[in-house]
Order: sequence, then structure tokens, then C-alpha cells
Amino acid sequence: MSDSAKSTNFLTTGQSKLLAFTLCAASVFLLFLLCGWIVRSLGIFMDHFSSVLWPLAISAILTVLLSPVVLSIERWLGWGRSFSILTLYLLVLVVGTFTIWGVGAEVLKQVRELTGSSMDWPERIENRVRQSVSPATWDAVAEKFGRFKQDWKQTLQAIGTGAPQLTKGSARALQDAWSGVSSFLSSLACLAIAPIYLFYFLSSRRDHLADLVGQLTFFKPDTRQDLVYLVHQFKEIIEAFFRGQLLIGAMMGVGYAIGFSLSGLKFGIALGLLFGILNVVPFLGSVLGCLTAVTVAYLQPGGILESGEWSVLWGCAITFSVVQLFESYWLSPKVMGDRTGLHPVVIIASVFFWGVAFGGVLGMILGIPLTAFLIVLWRLLRQKYLPI
Repeated sequence: MSDSAKSTNFLTTGQSKLLAFTLCAASVFLLFLLCGWIVRSLGIFMDHFSSVLWPLAISAILTVLLSPVVLSIERWLGWGRSFSILTLYLLVLVVGTFTIWGVGAEVLKQVRELTGSSMDWPERIENRVRQSVSPATWDAVAEKFGRFKQDWKQTLQAIGTGAPQLTKGSARALQDAWSGVSSFLSSLACLAIAPIYLFYFLSSRRDHLADLVGQLTFFKPDTRQDLVYLVHQFKEIIEAFFRGQLLIGAMMGVGYAIGFSLSGLKFGIALGLLFGILNVVPFLGSVLGCLTAVTVAYLQPGGILESGEWSVLWGCAITFSVVQLFESYWLSPKVMGDRTGLHPVVIIASVFFWGVAFGGVLGMILGIPLTAFLIVLWRLLRQKYLPI
């Protein structure tokens, strides 16, 4: 009996462990490949259908944010849901009109002045560098810097004109122009449909979680409960994140605009509001704001390069410090709390990972909610389905 048992065990204990480890590692590798293929496929799908997905994504996010406002208007005025939504649209239109009337003209003026002023920045940098380095060092980088100056001017001219220059009777230029116009009209039409999507989303009184439970009857009750839990968690994360980040970004933008203007930074209102908007993607506005504020303070008319006075830069540094401290120690804890449960390093990595995976801004905006949802999913799997 023992001889037959020994004859069937053709692997030693060490070889069996090595084989088990190899199969496990291969399974993990294949699982990562599958996950990568799924993410890549989603990225291609989102890039191809971005014009369709953007209005739906914007409408869904705004629905989550504005539903409590519509309910409050409905209770306060005693009107129906449709009239409450139209009242909200009217309020947004009035507030937006007064905001553009009060601040929009100054912002557009500063944007034009910034574009015009930045045209000669490369020449000013070149003159400064040539005075500071040896001729041999300058000759080594002169060609690359010349290409940089040319690319810089072409970029600014494209931003200023907002359209490609048509060459003489070039059929390819006309084709490109028509393609650009068609793409613009297509994007405009897709964005114009967003308010209609939003109206129908807000007017719906259905309990979608209850509908989801009714559609998942082919799952076991425990599995169905877990899926509903994950959907509920994702909705809460989306609501908490976007509502909080929009409020935080708006308040930081106002703080930056006031601080930059008081510091003597030209174009301070436009830059401050822009950095506040970019803070919808956490840390993006702050990082770009620091670099841009230093550059503008150094190269603006009457700036550090001409006057040698560093007071503007010190004022910008104080503005950044005050706004960041206010955001980190009071605003974010009050508005966001710990609802996403993500470490700052995870936030930064997730923003760039999903931005690359989904090919653009939409992935960066959805990066944190998606990562938080995956963490919730992993915790559920770890506690309930993968106990060790």
C-alpha cells in the first residue's frame, strides 16, 4: 500500500510547493493582464464615444449635486417637480449673467493682456540667460531654444486666433477647416443636450436602487445585497466628492484671485479663478498655480526681471500658504471630512492613472471616485469572500 502511494507521488514536497507558487503567480499575472485589457478597452471606448458620454456624465454629476436643491425649492414653494427645475434653471441663468457681467469682462481683458504680454517672454528669457552664461554654453542650447521660441509663438497665435490659418486655395486646408467646424458643431450639439438630460434626470421620482434590486433577482440574496451596497457606496462617494470639490475649488479660486490682486500680480483675477477651477482635480490647480505665479511674477511688465523687486513673489507665496492652510485644516475637513478615505499619495496617483487610462480630463475627474469605489469593493471582497 505504501509502495503504491509512493509511486503516485512523483513530485517532492519542494517541487509541489514550487509548482503551486508558479501556478498562483501565473494566475495573478493573467488577472492583471485581464484588468489591464479591460481598462484599456474602456479607455478606447470612452475616447471613441466621448462626445456622447460627456453630456451624460455632466448631467449625471449635476443631478447628484442639484437634486437636494430641487427638493428644497419644491418644498419651499409648493410647486411641482417640473416648475421647481425650471426655477432652478432660471436662478442659474440670472446668477451666471450677473457673474459674467460683473467679473467676466475683467477676466477676458486680463486673458487678452496675458496672451499679448507672454509673446515676448522667450526673448526676455533669452537675453537674461545670455547675460548669465558663457558664449560656449549658450551656443550649445541656442538651437533648441530657437525652436522653443518658434513653438511658443505658434501656440499663442493659435490660442489668440482660435482657428487654423487657411492657406491659399489649399484643398487640404479647406478640408481641415470643415472638419474642425464639424467637430466643433458636433461638440456644441452634444453639450447643448446636457440641460435636457439634466431636466429628465432631475424630474425622475423613481427609486433606482429599488429598481436595481428588482432587476437582479437571478443573483442570490446575499450577492444582490452586496451589489446594491456597492452601488449605494459609489453614489455617496460621487456626491460627496464632486459637491465638496466644486465648493472647495470655488472658494480657493476667490481666495487666489483676491490674494494675487493685492500682491500686485497682473492678471491675478483670471489666474486665481482658473486655478480654483482646476482644483476640481485635487492638487492640479495648486501645482500649476505655483509654477504659473512664479513665471508671471518674474516676467510680467515691471516684474522681478525688470525691477528686481521680489515683493510680488512674496505676496503670491503668502497667498498660496494662507489658501492652502485654510483648505487643508478647515475647508476640506468641514466639507469633505474623510468620506473618500484616500491618502494624498493615492489621490495623486489615481488622478494621473485614470487620466492616462481613459485618455483625458474625464478620467482625471473620475479618478478619485473610481479609486474609492475599488477600495470599497476590495474591502468587501476581503472581508466576505476572501477570508484568511
